[in-house]
Amino acid sequence: MMNCMNAAFSVLLLLFSIFNNSSALSSMSPQEIYNIPGGSWSSPNWNWGYGQGTGHDCALLCRQRYRTRKDRKELLDMLWEPMDLKKEEDITTEARQPPFEEVKLVLGLAWQNGRRDGSDGGIGGYGDVLKNMAACRYEGEDEESNAIHLVADMKERFHLIASDASAGKMKEIDRLSNTDVDLMRRKCASLVLSEMGFVNNGL
Repeated sequence: MMNCMNAAFSVLLLLFSIFNNSSALSSMSPQEIYNIPGGSWSSPNWNWGYGQGTGHDCALLCRQRYRTRKDRKELLDMLWEPMDLKKEEDITTEARQPPFEEVKLVLGLAWQNGRRDGSDGGIGGYGDVLKNMAACRYEGEDEESNAIHLVADMKERFHLIASDASAGKMKEIDRLSNTDVDLMRRKCASLVLSEMGFVNNGL
């Protein structure tokens, strides 16, 4: 019950911050992953979980991109400390690397593997978020709303996989500047992947 109440409260905090502050996310549109036509979760050619489709093609490239432990560690570092938009004039969240559509693919592949080895938190864990992702829950026209829902869903299950130290870091995300939802989702993704053993286990 407390977990549900905390998750609901987190969503309310995120919504409040969005409605009272401006953000570059609202004008963003989903990018095609690795410039593959139809390479996005919302594409009718995505076919997640099947051996054919743009999802399969993107997954092959993603596994190659993060094939080494060094590559995977660098990804988590970039997610945890992305470009500071306050220090860069005329720079939007789209300048941050990697594009968050690619990050969603990494998360999806990690959660897919996690269902096999239990690193997704088991019943009620990140396998449910993967189902939501495949059902395009985070693919609406409003990218801020997409980010809010994804962050809320990731945070709601984090206790299933988190160490005490990482749980504290996740709570600190709520205290970040509430004008940068992209920063919140990147840090949240970094923590989830880290606690799942992404660096050592790969995709």
